[in-house]
Amino acid sequence: MLKSFLKGLVVGSVAGGVGTLLTVPRSGNETRAKLAQELDVATQTTLELNNSLTNFKKALQTTQQTAQEIIPAFTAGLEQDITDFKFQAEPRIAQIKDQVKTLSEHVAVLADPPLQNADTPEHSKEN
Repeated sequence: MLKSFLKGLVVGSVAGGVGTLLTVPRSGNETRAKLAQELDVATQTTLELNNSLTNFKKALQTTQQTAQEIIPAFTAGLEQDITDFKFQAEPRIAQIKDQVKTLSEHVAVLADPPLQNADTPEHSKEN
């Protein structure tokens, strides 16, 4: 689609240039010389455009090939990093859960005041 657009652009430019040259009040020799010059310029521009498109296509292919080589290795490395992280994190998470449980038990013990017996010295002193 891009190629068709660019070809249309070049052809349109050449046609516009030729139309302009033909409507300009010049002698036949001057007009032919100017037309030949414009055609040379259009031909050179078309060749440069084709070379640029060829270079772009080659660069795109190189980029695709590089991506196909690099992405699997990157993905494998990332998966290994995630596995290593999980391996290291799981024991720590279990340890934290145990510590939270222990702390919760201690808080529960501290929150409940001990029941006082009638046999304790503090109870006897009040009587």
